[in-house]
Amino acid sequence: MSSPFNPRPFTDYIIFSPLAAFIYPVHHLLNRLRGPPRLPPPNARPIRVVCISDTHTLEWSDIPDGDLLIHAGDLSNDGSVREIQQAVNWLRSLPHTHKVVICGNHDSFFDVRSRRPEDRDDASSTTSYATVSSSTASLRSLPSDDLDRVDWGDIHYLQHTSVTLTFPPTSPPPPSPSPPNSTTPLLHNNHHHHHHHRTRTLTLYGAPQIPAIAPLGPEHAFTYPPHHDAWTGTVPATTDILITHTPPSSHLDLSPIFSTGCPSLLAETWRVRPALHVFGHIHAAYGLERVYYDEAQRAWERLCAARRPRARLSRFRSLVTGGLRDLFDVAGWVDAARVVVYGVLGIVWAKVWGGENAGCGWMVNAACMYRDEGVLRNKPQVVVL
Repeated sequence: MSSPFNPRPFTDYIIFSPLAAFIYPVHHLLNRLRGPPRLPPPNARPIRVVCISDTHTLEWSDIPDGDLLIHAGDLSNDGSVREIQQAVNWLRSLPHTHKVVICGNHDSFFDVRSRRPEDRDDASSTTSYATVSSSTASLRSLPSDDLDRVDWGDIHYLQHTSVTLTFPPTSPPPPSPSPPNSTTPLLHNNHHHHHHHRTRTLTLYGAPQIPAIAPLGPEHAFTYPPHHDAWTGTVPATTDILITHTPPSSHLDLSPIFSTGCPSLLAETWRVRPALHVFGHIHAAYGLERVYYDEAQRAWERLCAARRPRARLSRFRSLVTGGLRDLFDVAGWVDAARVVVYGVLGIVWAKVWGGENAGCGWMVNAACMYRDEGVLRNKPQVVVL
């Protein structure tokens, strides 16, 4: 059986579920036609967020300019302090005003259970953490007083923590109106509406844990059993940007059918509804999605969840049963219809009635590594908030 992290040919999607294979492009087309899920506040500067992930010791030669740079984990390959510091030094050299980083499963130094022997100060004390359940430890950072061995410089490193960043206005506040006897032309004041006078703040939360959907060695950091809920109630409700290494299920995770994301993380994003959710881990699922947290999205996610168990079946068995199962799946047809109907209603709301999309956002799989070929081909993604 192929690795769950590798892309599957389109024919597999048709074989395993013709209905989901048909609805997938329809759902994403309708989302694109709805327009941006969120606009910058009025009289406030737009914030350019540059998203990268899974660079694995390599350096992208031309990172786009922006106000905020986010790296969603897997800075390194072997997880050593040496490799991590080399990646951090590259990130420190970039000109972005704010930089925020989390670790990934390959960055083993940050999880004391998975550190390389060369990075352990006291091997006897480290091995004592082997008795700590991975499902419990993934919810929090195990005690460690030596994370400062990495020289972060101006970078904010998040590990089950938050940071609030301030973005000053691009121009000073407008002067008070001129008195009647002033010789200043009245038309001069009409140009101030082009400036952005409000200071903005964004709160970011980062967490590294990933579900071990395939056997992973002890060198992989912050893993938890895929059936375990490592997310519910962990993300602060005030989070504007959520940074995780794993994707949520049903979004940029090789869905439908071959989903590798975490259902518990998906439920947490519904609770918090961040303006932006950045992740990586699944190189082959690189991309950007608009999310509206509406009935169309819920129906799509139910379709994906109901078909996820089929990934364990053989192609031959799915070829025989996949279409028949879809044909008699009444709930699946109802959800497919809901994806289309509510998607069209969303377009009418935004384009015809001029309604504003509130509480919506973007999901970005920012993995720069192209599949598992050892080269960076997936371009950094830019989202304007």
